[in-house]
Amino acid sequence: LGADAADELAFALSTGATLPKLDEVVVRVAVGRDTFLELCKLRALRICWAKLATVAGVPDAKLVIHAVSSKRTLTISDPWVNMLRVTTQTFAAILGGADFVTPAAFDDAMVRSELGARVARNTQFVLHHESALGAVVDPAAGSYYLDTFTDQLAREAWKRFQSMEAEGGLEKALPGLKARVEKAWSERLAAIAKRKLPILGVSEFANVDEVLPTARQKLEHRHDSEQFEALRVSAEAFSPKAILVTLGTIAESRARVGFALNFLAAGGIKAREVSADEKEVVAVLCGTDERYATDAVARAKSLKTAGCAKVLLAGRPGANEAELRAAGVDGFIFIGCDLVATLGDLLEAYP
Repeated sequence: LGADAADELAFALSTGATLPKLDEVVVRVAVGRDTFLELCKLRALRICWAKLATVAGVPDAKLVIHAVSSKRTLTISDPWVNMLRVTTQTFAAILGGADFVTPAAFDDAMVRSELGARVARNTQFVLHHESALGAVVDPAAGSYYLDTFTDQLAREAWKRFQSMEAEGGLEKALPGLKARVEKAWSERLAAIAKRKLPILGVSEFANVDEVLPTARQKLEHRHDSEQFEALRVSAEAFSPKAILVTLGTIAESRARVGFALNFLAAGGIKAREVSADEKEVVAVLCGTDERYATDAVARAKSLKTAGCAKVLLAGRPGANEAELRAAGVDGFIFIGCDLVATLGDLLEAYP
């Protein structure tokens, strides 16, 4: 739903508090992309559950944790990368002390294949038999970082659980919780859109030549890559192209050419490098800040004259922003800008 780790644990505890018996309970937990956070989440769950069981008068109650790969992290674009995601999630689950682990198939977001099911099954076998995971009861124990992180997460989850109980339980606290979860999800999407939380094969190093599968599931749940994959689906209809206009020598333009290629590919826009002015819907100026100061204004004007609908500059606006915009620069792309908003605006410019 978009909840953070502390809320996930608090929801589990609040649900557990309503059960008539805590003698032996199975809790299913989704394991996401942050290896250390997810590892500590499972350890914190055991700590909090033991406290809940003690308060309930059954201190010896057994908790069985069934860890599953988070569907929120799986992508349709470049689905092979899902194998890496599932492997790290399984790794975190085992080291976090899960009793059972169910890895997801790499093509779960599409129509699961026999290959996908076999790879998912073999992932845990390889980790268990070849990496000897599971041979140590609590391999994270004794690590100052992980023990401290676990303790902080457990304390925060217990505090939120107490707050829910003070309101009368999970059901009565639900309206306020929904607002908190929505806020957490919005913040997560904003971080993903700005690549503060990069998604390999989607927002980073996207394969613009990839043919996305036509057999896709209608995903009812939220998933991290949904904003970018909506852009890619939109771009499929007309295969948008762009030009990267180099300023100066190859050495001067190379870094920002690479950045712009990666940036545009995240929205399904295929770019090619040129040195002369050409007519294209989208053109991106690529060079050094020094080269921009001397050449960008004139090149922006000539690109507009050549018929480019959108002229961007790879880099931050800087002190010359007003002059650049007056010359025809429509926007700036740089590390930390909102890719989703920028790419969506570019795609709308195509006929």
